[in-house]
Amino acid sequence: MRLNSALISIFLSVSAVLSNPLRKKGQPWFPSVMLESTNGASDGPYYYSPKFSGAFREETDGHLTFATATFNTIALSAGQHGYTSWVGIDSINTCNDSWLAVGIDTFVTDNSETSYTAWYEWGGDGPYYSDVTITPKDVIRASITALSATSGVFIIKNLNNGQTNVHYLNSTRPLCERDVTWGVAPYHNESIAFDTVTITNAMAYGPSGIIYDAEGANKACLKQDNKVVTSIETAGSTVTIQHVHE
Repeated sequence: MRLNSALISIFLSVSAVLSNPLRKKGQPWFPSVMLESTNGASDGPYYYSPKFSGAFREETDGHLTFATATFNTIALSAGQHGYTSWVGIDSINTCNDSWLAVGIDTFVTDNSETSYTAWYEWGGDGPYYSDVTITPKDVIRASITALSATSGVFIIKNLNNGQTNVHYLNSTRPLCERDVTWGVAPYHNESIAFDTVTITNAMAYGPSGIIYDAEGANKACLKQDNKVVTSIETAGSTVTIQHVHE
């Protein structure tokens, strides 16, 4: 739960990371997010994006320095496209064209097997790929910490096999530490490859030691060809994103 409300503009920018392990170094993505429905006061506002679906929070005072999430890997069917799951800091307002993000790419290989790649990046620097071994049904915990406005640490741990990778990055583009996102994005903006993706332990640390979770966070649904193709629910530290079938 959040202890105080944040002011969020109707039009926002999101550096959504596409789930393509072949995407070019430094290739930015800034899809717009538009507020189109309040959907009732108790449920909070809904936003729509052509690039991603997920939950996000903004702290106008800054100092969101830590974010974490746990991802449950799933196997995809042959012919399905892939997707990426990630947690990010400053991935909404992209202040100074700078953000931190860490996540898991899930995609189908040429021989119809599901493959997973852990990645991390600082703004347009990256993505960089981690050598953590991931197999179907593994549970992956990913965390990012802004050690300062220009240095950060990324931790990726496979909770099934215990393998952990720690990576450090520095940047000349300082963070503003104003928002945190937990989300998914389809491979190359193609059709949705999943029925349900559940992100658990979605947590962040804010100013004065405030702990945030996904409860009450803003919700961004994926919109393709003018159709809403995902729904999103938040409860405690859990974000559930579902494919809306016609």
